Amino acid sequence: MTEHQTANEEASELASLCAVGSLPREEEAEFREHIKSCGVCAADEQSFRAVAGWLPFELEGVGAPPHLREKLLARIRQPEPPPGVQIVRAGEGDWRTLLPGVTAKRLYAESPAGNVALLVRMEPGAKYPPHSHANIEHCYVLQGDLRFGDLVLNPGDYQCAIASTDHRDSHTVDGCLVLIVASQHNAMLPWTR
Repeated sequence: MTEHQTANEEASELASLCAVGSLPREEEAEFREHIKSCGVCAADEQSFRAVAGWLPFELEGVGAPPHLREKLLARIRQPEPPPGVQIVRAGEGDWRTLLPGVTAKRLYAESPAGNVALLVRMEPGAKYPPHSHANIEHCYVLQGDLRFGDLVLNPGDYQCAIASTDHRDSHTVDGCLVLIVASQHNAMLPWTR
């Protein structure tokens, strides 16, 4: 786990389960190691532990929200991926702000010197500054529009920029979500290393 800037659903869930002693030993050990360096998760776990201390004094039983049971059962039914396969679920991972109106979530990095797969989300009207490609960059538009000068990419469109090429005027009118696979040596991706 990485250090969090703010609490997210997955981290809060782990903090709550850890606070009441409901994590498997290995996961609990991993989470306890994580909170040594993540103040957000440490504070979350401490808050849950304080609340859990009052639970025995609760007089009336309160039922869990209906969606919680289904969410828990769905997670239990979810099989673990086979060795060598990594899955990032839709609600997992941290979105980082790259620029005003532009956020990115790293899905996978081969190694510090390899390629990285990430989702980039641009708000309507957002612009991405000019940048050069250290190696091949693959770009697949999932939602919205992405524009390179007069060239417009829409959902389902794919673009491949070879090494040593430049993107100049990158922007979106209506906002977009794109999948990027690129070298971590691209000037705009230093946080992925």
